[in-house]
Amino acid sequence: MRRNFDKPEDVASYRMRAFYLEEVARRYPRLTVIGAHCGNPEYQWAAEVARWNPNIFFDLSGSTLHKMSDRLSEFQKIFWWSGTDEGTKTPDNDSSAFSKLVFGSDTSLDAIEHVIGQYRSLFQACGVLEHTQKRVMGGTLSKIFNLTH
Repeated sequence: MRRNFDKPEDVASYRMRAFYLEEVARRYPRLTVIGAHCGNPEYQWAAEVARWNPNIFFDLSGSTLHKMSDRLSEFQKIFWWSGTDEGTKTPDNDSSAFSKLVFGSDTSLDAIEHVIGQYRSLFQACGVLEHTQKRVMGGTLSKIFNLTH
């Protein structure tokens, strides 16, 4: 966000585009990269970058699930490679492209239940299986951060 309009900045929104994360992920293949907002508004680019790189994941924080609420099923077209051999390595070899998502939110804790409900609506609209839902909602991040249940 731009806060001071009177001072020059070496900042540009185009640098936040999902495909810039691919260079980081390829230069540092042992690094796990988690991109925010699933590339909002360039969801297709974000999904493709996650598809091509086993060490890149995205969350759906921010306005994505809100603005897409009446068309969540479109994410099936964005994460199109479920059940194919077109993707890259996924957590526990999950065949669902949705396994490249991790739970994330930039809301306050008192609003977190609403965000969880938005993720659940996405899962329902896209027919995401229970085991993949568990990965998205914390399983994958638990492994990334080496946390035990």
